Amino acid sequence: MNFPSVIEHNGTDEVIRHRTFLMYRDEQEKIHEVSYGQYYSTSLEYANIIDQIRTGNGARKSERFHVGVFIQNIPEFFYLLGGCAFTGSTLVGINNAQVGEKLAFDINNIDMDVLFVDCAGQPGTDGTFIDTVVRARDAHGFISLTDEHIIAIPGKPDDQTGPFITTAKMLAMHRPSLGNFHAAPLDDSAPGVIIFTSGTTGAPKGIEVSWKKLYDVGVTGTRILNYTMDDTGYVCMPVNHSNSLYLNIMPAMLNGSRILLRRRFSVNNFVKDIEDVGATVWNCVGDPVQYIINHISATRGKNADFSHLKLRTVISTGTNALNRSIFTRMFGLDIFTEVYGSTEAGAITAVDAATPECSVGKLLKDIRIIHENTMEERAPAQLDEDGNITNLDRSAGEIVVSQPSLGASAFTGYYKLPLESSKKLCIIDGEDFYRMGDLGAIMEQNGQRYLIFLGRTGDWIRFKGENWSPVDGERVIGKYDGVVNAGIIGVPQPTGREDDPMFIIEIERPLDFDIHNFYAFCKACLPHYMLPRFIRLVTKMPMTETMKLRKSVLKYEFYYRSGPIDEQSCDIIFEMKNNKPSRFTHKEYEQEIARFSDPTNRDTLKAFTKRSGLF
Repeated sequence: MNFPSVIEHNGTDEVIRHRTFLMYRDEQEKIHEVSYGQYYSTSLEYANIIDQIRTGNGARKSERFHVGVFIQNIPEFFYLLGGCAFTGSTLVGINNAQVGEKLAFDINNIDMDVLFVDCAGQPGTDGTFIDTVVRARDAHGFISLTDEHIIAIPGKPDDQTGPFITTAKMLAMHRPSLGNFHAAPLDDSAPGVIIFTSGTTGAPKGIEVSWKKLYDVGVTGTRILNYTMDDTGYVCMPVNHSNSLYLNIMPAMLNGSRILLRRRFSVNNFVKDIEDVGATVWNCVGDPVQYIINHISATRGKNADFSHLKLRTVISTGTNALNRSIFTRMFGLDIFTEVYGSTEAGAITAVDAATPECSVGKLLKDIRIIHENTMEERAPAQLDEDGNITNLDRSAGEIVVSQPSLGASAFTGYYKLPLESSKKLCIIDGEDFYRMGDLGAIMEQNGQRYLIFLGRTGDWIRFKGENWSPVDGERVIGKYDGVVNAGIIGVPQPTGREDDPMFIIEIERPLDFDIHNFYAFCKACLPHYMLPRFIRLVTKMPMTETMKLRKSVLKYEFYYRSGPIDEQSCDIIFEMKNNKPSRFTHKEYEQEIARFSDPTNRDTLKAFTKRSGLF
């Protein structure tokens, strides 16, 4: 079977078509349900819209056609995914935190043919998603996307749709031609979805995910989670990211299961959502787990027990062992499944009951650790009784995974970036390997091999579930009045596998700098996941002879503080606490370093800073 045949089968099967597929809440928190039969028929209606627009554009069936979505978690994502499958089009998920020039760049760079836009308010802005699109269009221009092909998705009757036609009007307009629509034969190797990430050059990269791969990740997710028709998935992470698409949506679709959609993650509504629909599977990144634990501990007490709920498993990327243990006890899970992987490669490790706490999982694919320069394979990691790697200099290296071992999930490239795509591959013993862009080590225990994650190669930063390049933020903050030079690094966090963004800016007089105004500027110009935790003000940046910023020095210095440094006026650090800048001195530094209690996180910070005497 392939993706559209799954939709058709579920939508026409005498039993499955009556089963609920999607559940979502309206503004009054009332739950609405969409059956598999309704999903199939609505997908065909959206396919007909896409087909009519393609025909109107003069596009041939064999040509690529990009259908963009700039939305939160709403049913239209699924209808358009089905519509693209039945027309051989490609669904492009724009990051819903994008604004201004970055939004216009993504739309133009991806050659968007049609864009569907949410009418809801966009978090972090003073307007709606529609307002953001209009502002980006007016300020920066769209090259090929016209107003005629920007379609508004209102969630309620009084939503403002701007100058754009609505989905309801489009459906009504093209409904008479629905009987003449015939689904196009699907090329499984063609891109079904493009998911955005950011590259080391600063330009966002569109990861091409084939229809075959989309099906394959559903099979993998089913195997890891033991997903069945009786499961109910809870999806509150963004649907246009691989975390939701790979780890919950696709397994649910392949098994004829139910899904509850929450527009966006809400810590206050988590337990209610799980309870109301009997959710059994939740996908997430690391931070939400911490938020839920903190919220429940504060409101119900640390011994709160929700084991009566049906939630049986969580599948996560980036949750530390302690939080996995606390959450498992709190909700009585069968298992908290941690996986490591990427949008490009899918899940390549998974935590099971026997996995050591320092590891991100047992190897699912052919994974190697190589020296970044010589490409030689590194030695297995040796750990002491406290979990510290004793041979870090010989065992740590770049994580790569065999393309053949990935099967249908193998990396197929970035849209219109052949050079960037080729850089992600290397050849070992005549075989193609995909470079994960991360550092790690492999340990052996009881005949099994496990991966230890040790940070990112290059300058990648991961924060709030997003991978991004410092160049994106550096370009923006470099425009701020008085900033001579700017650099951004991501300092490994004391817990989990994410980074704390640290902005380093060169200015003439740090003591006179208006840090509050600068932070307000950052909030206005950058997505929430790019906002800094630390801001360091210096009078001179470390530069090479060719005037290139020496990031290695900034990483070595990170947020280190001492008494003598505190007395200097040429080097000041602020920490953002509750969205307000606060001085970060030697006292705060000692407190932060003390939070690195996990040996793996200590090793990660040592590898990042190249400092051996931190602890």
